[in-house]
Amino acid sequence: MNIFRAYDIRGIYGKDLTDEIAKKIGKAVGTYIHGNVTIGRDFGEHNARLEKAFISGLVETGSNAYLVGTCPIGFCIFSNWKMNNDLAVYITASHLPSQWSGVKLFHTDGVGFSLGEITKLQELYTSQNFRTGEGLVKDAETMEEEYINFIVERIKPEEIKVVVDFGSGATCRLAPKILKKLDIKASFIHDEPDPMLQRRDPEPRPESLVDLCRKVVEERADLGIAFDTDGDRALYVDDNGQVIMTEHIAILFLRELMKTRKGPVVVNVECSDLIKDEIKKYDMTVFRVRVGYSFMIQETKKRNAIFGVEKSGHICIPGFYWFDDAIMNSIYMMEIVSKMDRISEVLKEMPVEFFERIEIDIDDEVKFEAMDKIRKKAIEKYENVDTIDGVRVEFPDSWVLIRASNTSPRIRVLMETMNEKRLNELRREVTALLNNVLDRALE
Repeated sequence: MNIFRAYDIRGIYGKDLTDEIAKKIGKAVGTYIHGNVTIGRDFGEHNARLEKAFISGLVETGSNAYLVGTCPIGFCIFSNWKMNNDLAVYITASHLPSQWSGVKLFHTDGVGFSLGEITKLQELYTSQNFRTGEGLVKDAETMEEEYINFIVERIKPEEIKVVVDFGSGATCRLAPKILKKLDIKASFIHDEPDPMLQRRDPEPRPESLVDLCRKVVEERADLGIAFDTDGDRALYVDDNGQVIMTEHIAILFLRELMKTRKGPVVVNVECSDLIKDEIKKYDMTVFRVRVGYSFMIQETKKRNAIFGVEKSGHICIPGFYWFDDAIMNSIYMMEIVSKMDRISEVLKEMPVEFFERIEIDIDDEVKFEAMDKIRKKAIEKYENVDTIDGVRVEFPDSWVLIRASNTSPRIRVLMETMNEKRLNELRREVTALLNNVLDRALE
C-alpha cells in the first residue's frame, strides 16, 4: 500500500506504517522544512510509538521538535501558529479503525500540505537524500489558556443546553474546559479516552450516533454534538434527536456569516446543491473542489472565501482562522442555535434532498484502475460529466458522484434527487453501470 495519500500519510500499523518507516518520514519532513516543528497526537494505540520514531528522524536532520502531547488537532495547529513555528505535525488515524495511524502536516497559517508537497515528501523518502544535523526536542510552552481565551473572546453563546459525544477521542481533553468557562449546560457521553476506539465508531455518522440522539431527547437538550477522533470534524443532532445533514449546517453558518460579510463559498464535489441554491440568494459564487480537507481549505484561502465545507463535516471559517477546528466550529454552532426557539423548527423550513451513499469495498491496488474504466464508460454514456474528482454526472433533476476514497479501500457512490422515485431510478442505473465495469454483482 502507498502510504503517501492525496493530503496526508497513513497506513496500517505494523504492516504499511512501522516505527522504522515513521523515522524515515521524520527525516523526509525535517529535510523538506528544516526548521521548528510542533508535534501532537490523538489517543490512538500506536501513536505514541510512531511519534517517538518520527521525532528521532526529524531531529537527525537538524530540525527542532516542540511537543504539545495528546490534544485535539486544532490545538496542535493553533499552538504552532502562535509559536510561529514552521510546521505542525499531528499523528492520527483520523476516522479510521485503531489498527491504522498516520501523519497530517500543516503550515504556520494552518493550511494543510498540498498534493504536490506530499509528493515531494514521498520523493525525499524514496531517495533518502536527507539532511544531517542535531536538532532539539523540547516540551512546548502550553497554549491551553490562550487557546481557550481565543475561543471564548470571539464566540458568545446565549443560554443553551447541549449533549456532547466525544467518541472517546482527543476533544475530551479541552472542550469541557471551554464549555465550563462559557457556563454552558452540558452533559457528555464517550468522554473517556479509548485508544482501541471500541466505544463508538471513530467515524461520526448517523448510524454511529444512536446514543447521542437518544441522550439529546432524554435530556431535552437544544443541540447534540459528535466529534471525530482527532477533532477536526463534528456532526450535529437537533432537539428531536435527528442528525442534521451537513448542508443544512452549512446553511445555518452561512446565514449567520452573511449578516456581516459577503464573499464566495467553497464546497467539495460531494456536497448537495442545496448550498448553491442558498448562496444564490446573496448573489455569491460557489466553487467546487475535489474531496479532501486540505483541498477545501487551500481553495478557501485562494478564493478569499468566507466559508468552506466538505460533505464529511470538515468546515473552515476564515473569520476565525485557516483550519477546520471542530471545537471552535461547534461553539459557534451553539451561539447560532442559542438564538433560536428550537432548531428543529428552523430545519423544517429548509429544502430537503433525497440522498443516498453507497460504499463498495475494493482493494487499494485496483480501485483507481476501476475508476478509470468507470470514467470512460460515463463519458461515453452521458453528456454532462465532471471529472475533477472521480465522476460526477449532472442530470436536470439530479446528480451522481462515483469516486475512489483517498483514505480507505473503497469506492463511494453518492446520489441526490428531489424525489424518491427518481432516486430509485438513479440507483438502478448506477448499479447496472458498476456491475458492468467492476464485473461483480452489487446489491
